[in-house]
Amino acid sequence: MRLHEEEKLEFLRGVADSLALRLLYSDAVLHQALLPEQPIARLVFDWLESLRTESLAPAFLPGVKANLHRRFYHWSAGFHQAGHTHSALGILLYTAVQMCWSRLNGMPVYEETEDLIEGTRASIGTQLGHLVAALRRHRTEQRRYAPYAAELAELLSESITHAAEEQRDTQPDDDDKALDAFALLLDLDTGQEGTITAAQSEFSKTFEALHQRYQIFDTQFDTQSHIAEQVRPELLISFREQINKRIAAQNLSFNLLVHRIRQALNNSVTEQWIGNQEEGLIDGSRLSQLISSPMDRHLFTYPTPQHINQSSVSFLIDCSGSMKESAETVTMMVDLLSRALEHSGATTEVLGFSTHAWNGGRPYRRWVNKGRQSHPGRLNETDHRIFKDAHTPWRQASQSIMALLKLDLYREGVDGEAVQWACHRLLEQPTQRKLLYVISDGSPMDSATNLANDDNYLTSHLQQVLLQYERQGIEIWGVGINLDLSLLYPHSLLADLHKGLDNHFINDFIKSLHVRRR
Repeated sequence: MRLHEEEKLEFLRGVADSLALRLLYSDAVLHQALLPEQPIARLVFDWLESLRTESLAPAFLPGVKANLHRRFYHWSAGFHQAGHTHSALGILLYTAVQMCWSRLNGMPVYEETEDLIEGTRASIGTQLGHLVAALRRHRTEQRRYAPYAAELAELLSESITHAAEEQRDTQPDDDDKALDAFALLLDLDTGQEGTITAAQSEFSKTFEALHQRYQIFDTQFDTQSHIAEQVRPELLISFREQINKRIAAQNLSFNLLVHRIRQALNNSVTEQWIGNQEEGLIDGSRLSQLISSPMDRHLFTYPTPQHINQSSVSFLIDCSGSMKESAETVTMMVDLLSRALEHSGATTEVLGFSTHAWNGGRPYRRWVNKGRQSHPGRLNETDHRIFKDAHTPWRQASQSIMALLKLDLYREGVDGEAVQWACHRLLEQPTQRKLLYVISDGSPMDSATNLANDDNYLTSHLQQVLLQYERQGIEIWGVGINLDLSLLYPHSLLADLHKGLDNHFINDFIKSLHVRRR
């Protein structure tokens, strides 16, 4: 269950109790196998499973029940008081949540909005009522409960999509805010703790029909941003302190890391002699000065190593909603590695990518207004983010990198275009060797684009881009966050962050620096 930016202890207890009940009463393998394919339906189905396990809180633990109810009413109040129930989409989402929660837990809906939702509850009750009753009836048996939960999730997903299409022309901002607020309740971890799955890769029929030509419906809302400029300096300082503590707790020898990376990159080292020093080795060319100026001690010289930079390494981070759970560990990883790489003589960039909106934003609304032409291509507004550029030393950018922890800026991900952008930046650098590490926890995902084209359209474009830039000499590695990306990326690393950053990943990363592909 996602947390608000600031949580009181009494509400955190409800979160902890919910997670504990989920672990106790839910078969994660069975749940994973039954998840619907459509993204919103998957989200709702997962939430319904959490509702089921919460409703099984035993009577002899009244405190647990109270914590769960308090947490739900707190969310309800926040959603309503923020004005999200004023839009048609918002009131639909809110009413469905209240109906399911109330029936499964045998508790009244949030009192303050009971009259407000009555009309919507009556209109959707005929469609959803029998399913909600079935959920209550089978809540003690996950296998019998799941088909009704899946059907309800599909119906609600269709209703949400339809309401979004109907209302976004008149209330676009309200709808986007309602979806974001709703995600606070529905954005759950659908994976099994400690389990590594593999990203799927299938070719897009739409991409094939377009002769493998990638299309973008509208680019006028796309941006490239220095994302730290959108974050309060005080917050960046707080994030920096947070990451410093995490790095310190790693007990990692930074000097050893630098040495191992330097060996892996095999950067050439020359010696530059610095003269006119008061200590070091005697400079033979200045011995005559010892006679002419016996009190002058600047007769010495000493060598300093000069690393010849032959490598540029870029990190490209997927800033989609599903990455929020791992954001702190990923930030620590990128911060630590970019600093060590710089000390090793490499040039580094830290980049990211996301979208400005959920479910398409302004390009999607324009597509709807223009008659929904077939195969429109990408239907969201992208944001390519710069956290550290190649010309800025880590010391100056160390605070800007912390903007990776501004989680309310994480939305959806259009990976292919982002990889293309990062590769263009690498090609502009004068170094001989160029490496790109794409850090992600799954396949490209933009719901509006997938619905208007097909689920594999963005994935097919990503694979086309990877092949194109590999041929130009860029070494591209997919770094899977708790996910095997080998079916998406010809060269991949696995970062199992269920227990934080470990030496296995560091070792694998250094091994990847040893590999030189031509």
